[in-house]
Amino acid sequence: MKDRTCFLLQQRLLATIRQQKLCTCGDTLILGVSGGADSVALLDLLASLDDLKLHLVVAHLNHCLRGYESDGDEQFTASLARSYGLEFKTCRVDIKALMAETGSSLEETARNARYNFFEKLRLEYNAAAIATAHHSDDQAETFLLRLLRGAGSSGLGCIPFKDNRSVIRPLLDISRHEIIEYLHKRKLRWREDSTNSDTELLRNKIRHELLPLLETYNRSIRKQLNITAAQMRQNEETLTDYTKDIFKNLVQQQCDTLFYRLSFCNKLTEGLRLRLYRKGLALLVGNLRGFEYKHIRQIDQLLLSGSTGKQILLPQKTIAVRTSAGMLLSMQETLQIKPPQSIEIKKPGNYDLGNGLNLIISLAEAPFKPPVNADEAMIDLEKAPFPWLLRPYNKDDRLPLPGGQGSRAINRIMIDRKIPAQFRALFPLLLADNQPLWLAGLQRTNFAKISCNSGKVAYIVIKGEALAFKNV
Repeated sequence: MKDRTCFLLQQRLLATIRQQKLCTCGDTLILGVSGGADSVALLDLLASLDDLKLHLVVAHLNHCLRGYESDGDEQFTASLARSYGLEFKTCRVDIKALMAETGSSLEETARNARYNFFEKLRLEYNAAAIATAHHSDDQAETFLLRLLRGAGSSGLGCIPFKDNRSVIRPLLDISRHEIIEYLHKRKLRWREDSTNSDTELLRNKIRHELLPLLETYNRSIRKQLNITAAQMRQNEETLTDYTKDIFKNLVQQQCDTLFYRLSFCNKLTEGLRLRLYRKGLALLVGNLRGFEYKHIRQIDQLLLSGSTGKQILLPQKTIAVRTSAGMLLSMQETLQIKPPQSIEIKKPGNYDLGNGLNLIISLAEAPFKPPVNADEAMIDLEKAPFPWLLRPYNKDDRLPLPGGQGSRAINRIMIDRKIPAQFRALFPLLLADNQPLWLAGLQRTNFAKISCNSGKVAYIVIKGEALAFKNV
């Protein structure tokens, strides 16, 4: 006959799985088992859920940090899996060597190694999810840990029941005390990690010193911290969805570069603007590691009050650049624009300029209508026959003004058009017999313009995503 306490805990777990939609009947789960109390309890609880008929694969990563203790954990977990008739998969990783190689902290290196191993198994077995044994005390500790490190609202949302890495945490509303009680009633053994008592580690210091101290002020502090974390996570999910919609409508994306228009952004609250910058950075680099609150504030100050052309270098080789109409957020290498190649053009055709732009030349058919788009031009071939020269403009180049009113330096034209300095090298100069025909994509000269008497006419168009930068 089942112990009532154990039965009730199993039913709570089953209810959580169904309520949170963590998995379904017949699913394969990769179950991370360290050999410690929490993961041993999770293994026994999941194996006892006959209603779900789960296929469990026990996964254990040997971190090679504690010598014979680590090896003992591996052997214990292998024996445990055999006792349940479950598949056992293990992997050994020298975490200290990997830590020296990556420059990450011990905790981050070990966590990344574990989840990389679990994810590899998830794909191998086509598993529905990876199950880990995080419980409500872990949630309380993580909340305090992140609070002490200065996390914002997204960080204080802490540990979700399920995340976008297909990791599920079925024990998240069960306490450590309940887990230990369950293990004793089930007469199950587990391994103790000697490093869990090392209060030199901040998490252990919170577990063994700070939380017991807080309990002298509020006996239900662990429960209250879990409630607060859940509320923060719910609020964060709502704000994330709202930010996603605003981002989609207000932030333009071109060539892996994001453009935040000042006229839109200065109408938003500061909190929403900061969220839009974080979302943009996460979109560019895939994460927000290294980005602190001060960096996000610098971006905001640049957009709202920075001078045109000012830029700030940011973590992970990102950059923010103030333009006349707003701000660009991009990878630094993306904004290292290559000038176009110098090309001799002898006939119509498609010419790759080597910087993401293409020049397409064809013969036009009468009646000829002068284009109004600056990305297009028409040339009277009787006045300017092939060959032409397409090349980068230089600092001495000038463009004749309409009506024979002299000329203007191309650099000055770029400034007048408010083209960001980073993109001015994009635009090539087209010449015939050393006479400027067109500053491609920006301005046409009067030389060889078509008229009602034109007979043979070339139609030219310049194409490429980068041309969007002339409007920022």
